[in-house]
Amino acid sequence: MRGKMISLFMWEYQPLFRLQFEILMNDVMKELNISGTRAECLLVGAKIPGRKNPNDVCIEPEDVKWPIGLFDGLLDMIETEVINHPSQNILYGDDLRMQEKPENIRRDSVCIAIQKALSVYDEDHDVRSFVSTSAPVGDYYIVPVLQLPNELFKRFHPLREPVTDGYFSGHASLIHAAVFKVLSEAYDELLRPDPGRYVGRRWRSPEEIVRRAAESFMYTPGVSIGNNNAGISDLFEQFNLISSLMYEGAKGVGRLLLAHPDSGSVHFLLKLADPVAFREHRWSRKVLQMASSEIALIADCEKIFGLGDVAAGIDPWMDQNVFEIEFLDHYHWRLSCGEEVMLVSRYGVPSLPEGEFPSDRHLDTYQRLFPKSGEEDIARFSELCKVALDQRHGSMMVVAEDAESEANRLQGQGTRIEPTKLTPELYRRVSGIDGTILVDPYGVCHAIGVILDGPSRPECTPSRGSRYNSGLRYVHATDTPRLAVVISDDRMVDVIPVLRPRIQRSSIDKAISELEVATRDNYHQAMNWLDNHRFYLDQRQCDRINAVLKRIESEPMETGQIYPIWNTFSPHPDLNDSYFESPDIQSAPP
Repeated sequence: MRGKMISLFMWEYQPLFRLQFEILMNDVMKELNISGTRAECLLVGAKIPGRKNPNDVCIEPEDVKWPIGLFDGLLDMIETEVINHPSQNILYGDDLRMQEKPENIRRDSVCIAIQKALSVYDEDHDVRSFVSTSAPVGDYYIVPVLQLPNELFKRFHPLREPVTDGYFSGHASLIHAAVFKVLSEAYDELLRPDPGRYVGRRWRSPEEIVRRAAESFMYTPGVSIGNNNAGISDLFEQFNLISSLMYEGAKGVGRLLLAHPDSGSVHFLLKLADPVAFREHRWSRKVLQMASSEIALIADCEKIFGLGDVAAGIDPWMDQNVFEIEFLDHYHWRLSCGEEVMLVSRYGVPSLPEGEFPSDRHLDTYQRLFPKSGEEDIARFSELCKVALDQRHGSMMVVAEDAESEANRLQGQGTRIEPTKLTPELYRRVSGIDGTILVDPYGVCHAIGVILDGPSRPECTPSRGSRYNSGLRYVHATDTPRLAVVISDDRMVDVIPVLRPRIQRSSIDKAISELEVATRDNYHQAMNWLDNHRFYLDQRQCDRINAVLKRIESEPMETGQIYPIWNTFSPHPDLNDSYFESPDIQSAPP
């Protein structure tokens, strides 16, 4: 019946495919340094014309948040898009492309129609849907869809869309580029035999996907500034090579502006008679020695033309035709547009900067570690962190319950001072020297320039630098409450530790109750939530969940149906009442 939609298996391995697809995107987000948010995935299948399957549209998963009526009339929408597709009026110069044209138009029309069908859902749920190219599988054109919360793009502001010069297209952010790469992985998998069956072995790793996304995103400045050869230079690789080179024993530190030299967006103080090509890495590194925080190299995406700065009256973020590369340290640089840091690269590993600080979760961690601190103390901590972030150099502040005694113990590794309330102006002064600022939970400073100690930790990594690693070792060296705020030179913020967020006990009971009345066909939403919140479960709740899983495992399975095997639930030894919101705090029943 036309217009009818019934959720039905589109092919044998679709649940496994969707699950691995979602896991891959969330692993990519972790690799990008995105925390506190998750991507969700669904698959939409639109029936291929002429196929006899009675269901016009199918979705996976079947029993979660996307309503059945969301894609009502989808096949009619696709036909409208096919008729009105802009490629209908294009004639190609070879027979093969003309033969492929109708199928390519239809596949693209499927994607456009699904994107439009999701627009109302996106607005109502404050998310953004990204759709893949459609691929024929069985009786359907299958379209993988990734949904990200709009809050993510408030933390990491994208460029205006579309990013195009009329010929080439770029990505609005590194996140957009990463989503595109993950969707491409999904599309390639759909074209293989038995898509999803061997998906864990055939997809690229999150690290490789992020690197490829960074390489792709670094073509965007060329598109935005109107460089006719935007697709030639691999800027990600070029800047990694330049930043890795030493010059007479010195590391490269300085600024480089990417802009069209004749656009009027930059002002030259000095022009080179012969521009220096980026591919001449050692020469480019030598020229970088002339740059500083006050004066920058000026280049397009191929050559360095001279020295100067942004022209008067130009707002790089508003115009989006001037980008800044800041070389911060050996093998360490970042890309910005105006005040927005869009990509950070350390030792060739790309990521996003930490979002705005302090977040509610950081303040919640502070309050829970130091429960005797008052509102004034928390406000001072927040103010000091903002001051630290506004500076152009890195620093570290440690808040410790035992700050006074530690200042005495470490006096040979720092400068002990008379206990003094730390003000923003004082922080600016004392953070200019190497070492850590040691304060107590009430904002009283006891020592400056401290070299921290502590045993090695498995979480330590050379890619994060000495500040981060020393803070990690010091905080975890004792059970006494301590908190380190590490500001790196690129304004990336690390807070050590960040406690798990507090939740309501009632939300756990609700999910378990929903699971207990569910069947194999509709238990996934409650089960996925509980699996992501294992830390918060006590023994009694774990027993209830394990009983349901045992019941569901005993239910009969259809031929070809795939059922995930869940690990047995058990309580976490670190769980205590501090992980639950105050109105819900109570002792767990025996």
